Amino acid sequence: MVQTDITRIGELSTDAVFVFDLKSLRFTYVNDACSHVTGISREELLSDASLVLPLVQSEDSNHVNSCYQELLEKHHVSATEFRVVVPGTGLKHLSCDAYLLQGGGLLAGFLKDITKEREHADYIINYGAKKDTLLDMMAHNLSGPLALSQQIIDWMGDHSKDRIPVEIWSQINLIKANTAECLDIVTDFLKREHLESEHIYVKKTRFDVLSRIVETLDKLIETNKNKRFRLVSALENLNINTDSVKFFQIVHNLVSNAVKFTPDGGEIDIIVEDTPETIIVRVKDNGIGIPPELHPVLFENRTTAGREGLKNELSNGLGLSIVKRLTYVLGGEVRFATEPGHGSIFSIELPKN
Repeated sequence: MVQTDITRIGELSTDAVFVFDLKSLRFTYVNDACSHVTGISREELLSDASLVLPLVQSEDSNHVNSCYQELLEKHHVSATEFRVVVPGTGLKHLSCDAYLLQGGGLLAGFLKDITKEREHADYIINYGAKKDTLLDMMAHNLSGPLALSQQIIDWMGDHSKDRIPVEIWSQINLIKANTAECLDIVTDFLKREHLESEHIYVKKTRFDVLSRIVETLDKLIETNKNKRFRLVSALENLNINTDSVKFFQIVHNLVSNAVKFTPDGGEIDIIVEDTPETIIVRVKDNGIGIPPELHPVLFENRTTAGREGLKNELSNGLGLSIVKRLTYVLGGEVRFATEPGHGSIFSIELPKN
């Protein structure tokens, strides 16, 4: 009766639906969508279930096996993501809900092709990277010179006002007012962008941490060629299940902060490690470090720890507070260690699932 009901669902569903007998290790039912997802005909799937396993991408094999063990223990798993390589089609991203039925003798699965969703998510990440690169350009290349111009005008007012004709001084005041207005516009824009990005809801997906960090660095290196960046890890890949957009925001904010307080010719390392249950990402620089008096308020919202960068970049007092909140939302922790004059290390630890 149970298999009959699943068969009826399968014939109506556009997603792949299958029933697998754990004793005979054979499919007892697959719908047409299974053939479309795997590139293997229904007849072949029903006659030889072993044809499916070689399709699973090698980096995901351990993950799939772990989820199968969880299925045996809990009798169900939901939204298990993995990748397959289908001959003639290429890489596909799949999401599977599976259930044990009839005392654990049958496995019923519902398989959804989420390739387009993942491609769209990657597009959003790349779009966000370009947007944040533009924000960095504004912070570093626009606000810095504007702040310097303002400082020069203030210096002229303090030291040369009496020697400057009134007509010229009125024009200088006009430049000063316009410069201050431009700085306010830049500061307000950066604050709005930071606050809006923080409130995007959490949507977990499975992705490779190292690939995501490389994407982040590529955009930052374009605008900071006078600093050396390194990704340091003994791992070839590291797949986790969390919000990829928020992970990107965390890493981008930490690396951007390191850029801001590291002089030209300085070094910024992104170190990636893992434990059985978590991943650890450290952003290490050899910049100016953080004074002790700023440590207690470093992660506060609109913190007084905000400082101008080495090139007079403005601070909106939000970057590190957002790092802490996003890390917390993803179930992780953030720490830092610093020595004034020798640099800082910011570490985030996130659960793998």
